[in-house]
Amino acid sequence: MERSRASFNSPKMPKSSSSPPHRELIKNESIDELARRVLFSDNLEEKLRHLPVSSERVEGPISRDNFSGKITPARAGTLQFASDSAPRPKLPASANLVTEENRGTLLHFFANHELLAAELMALALLRFPDAPHKFRVGLANTLQEEQRHTRWYLARMKDCGVQFGEFPLSRFFWDTVSMMESPIDYVSRLSLTFEQANLDYAYHFSGILKEAGDTKSAGILKRIYEDEISHVGYGLHWFRQWKDESESDWEALKARLHFPLSPSRAKGNRTNFNEEGRRKAGFDDDYIHQLSLFERSNGRTPNVFLFNPEVENSVAAYPAPYHPDKRILSVIEDLEIVSAILARRDDVILMRRPPSLNHRASLASHGIQMPEIEAINSDGVIASDSLLRERRLNDFRPWGISPDVVKRFKHLQKNTSHESPAYDWGDSSRDLFSKSKQVTALSVWAGTTFVCDTAEALSAAITQLLDLGYADAIIKRPFSTAGGGMKRIQLREMAHREGPVFSEKILHEGGLLLEPAHRRELDFSIQYQMSDGKLNQVGLIRQIISDSGQYRGSISANKFCQGLSPGASQFLMQEALKNYDNDSAFTQALESWLNQNHYSGPIGVDAYLHRDLEGQLALRTFCEINPRFTMGRVTHELRRKVSPGHAVKFEILKREACSNYENTARCDDKGLIESGSLYLNELHEGTRFVIKITIAKQSSTL
Repeated sequence: MERSRASFNSPKMPKSSSSPPHRELIKNESIDELARRVLFSDNLEEKLRHLPVSSERVEGPISRDNFSGKITPARAGTLQFASDSAPRPKLPASANLVTEENRGTLLHFFANHELLAAELMALALLRFPDAPHKFRVGLANTLQEEQRHTRWYLARMKDCGVQFGEFPLSRFFWDTVSMMESPIDYVSRLSLTFEQANLDYAYHFSGILKEAGDTKSAGILKRIYEDEISHVGYGLHWFRQWKDESESDWEALKARLHFPLSPSRAKGNRTNFNEEGRRKAGFDDDYIHQLSLFERSNGRTPNVFLFNPEVENSVAAYPAPYHPDKRILSVIEDLEIVSAILARRDDVILMRRPPSLNHRASLASHGIQMPEIEAINSDGVIASDSLLRERRLNDFRPWGISPDVVKRFKHLQKNTSHESPAYDWGDSSRDLFSKSKQVTALSVWAGTTFVCDTAEALSAAITQLLDLGYADAIIKRPFSTAGGGMKRIQLREMAHREGPVFSEKILHEGGLLLEPAHRRELDFSIQYQMSDGKLNQVGLIRQIISDSGQYRGSISANKFCQGLSPGASQFLMQEALKNYDNDSAFTQALESWLNQNHYSGPIGVDAYLHRDLEGQLALRTFCEINPRFTMGRVTHELRRKVSPGHAVKFEILKREACSNYENTARCDDKGLIESGSLYLNELHEGTRFVIKITIAKQSSTL
């Protein structure tokens, strides 16, 4: 590849470059002349030339030319901006910075950023000639420091055998800042975003390079870091002059940055968050705390997650409208933080009651980083002025697809990058949630289960179970979740019961299901994902079910059979688990049924081992199918937060059972939890349920 022919002698670094940017310029050209030279000269040496003479022409004639609209800085040859499709090297990993070549590649990234900053400062000087004089003088001095930084990088790169322009040069900084319409736009986008992020990058890589033995590069980055503190402080000073006095620094900056910019760009990627540097620049503790916890995608189009565990209730009521009662709303607020486990850090989760900053900080310190949070009201509606209504999204991913959710979030459909299955709702969608439809469609694997929609059908089912030798049974409604809507009965007592059993509501749901009350040995779930018409297993999860059949929690072990009795382990490995392989008859039949009902998304299949009437182990291949996210899936996804080789237990406890609400989780050197326990949700007045996760090396100790 052709290299830039520009060459530079290694400049002598000054003993200190921390002078305030508002000092008077020492040079022989006006601010306007300086800006024009930096922006429009296509000679790199001329762009970076520094002329220290007198200060008589600090301002000089001010240009009134029109510098609005789209402007591109003049550059020659390989220094021109590369196309989006041009292959670019990745930022070298810290471990690879022991070689000169990789150090030169790293400095190439930084040199481009410094040159871009100088050119953007030149554009701001030309575009805003009527800005305050002190602002312009400070900006011109900052520009000259950016010139010096660029020269330092170029000289050190040359020592490393890398020439500027050897790699494609990104134009992202230019495209996101150059359309600034006011001086406050400039300080918001460059000073308080990209230059603030350099407080992390320069400090981080200065330390890394010093450890690698490159004290020369480390010294350059340390000096640039000290200058950046002054640059960011300069921007913060003017930002406070121009923002609304009633707004905090945090709220004002967040409001001014629009996609693809956000406060997340003001932090280094994969570096430590530098609180000390930000305090030196003048930020207050509230701003620093807010920024340290803020997350928003810096490039990847985010998915949007919603926790709507009342999905079965909504589907059962269809086509009538559904409105959750206070009890359901309380459950949603207590448990909605589980969306943070399903999402990635650059996704968005919708929450009725976002956790406080202190709780988020506590979770982060214990290995749980929250994604971006968007508050919704008690009716589950996004605010009318929310940026989410205009942002480009990848997918909308509710806990489950229901008619009320489709209606409430239809406005997001126009923003999704593809046709999301979350917006597909029809009569067949209701069948997916109906346990009676599931049993009918997959009767071969449903076991001894009867769908009863009349008193006569129920009586006949009771008789058959009695004839088979069962004394007790489970009666349940077709639309229920987490063990709700079910009751254990004595068959002989039920056979002699008088009075109506089938209300209009039950008949609307499709009747009742009757099945034997088995002696369960192990409850478990199989987590699948249905995508592009194919069903694939995601993981196997052990379930914690109460004696009354209520869901209480899940366990994900490194090895599914770890800690089980030898008999149960052998039966699972030899007889049971093969039924859930991707090419098994059951999985293929389930896939076919899901395709018939046009479903795509997460699937949880509940199953169990039990003792038959002869006392032998037996498998009930499925007892219900959940076409939505499940707590078992949450438990599986928690493994991304857990140190490899460790097991995790997820529990939903009543608040009164959590007298010792204390986080004891400890993380390994990669920030993954390796031991202890952690409470996910925050306690509030009226909190009824608490989510507790416990991590251990062996599942038997959970």
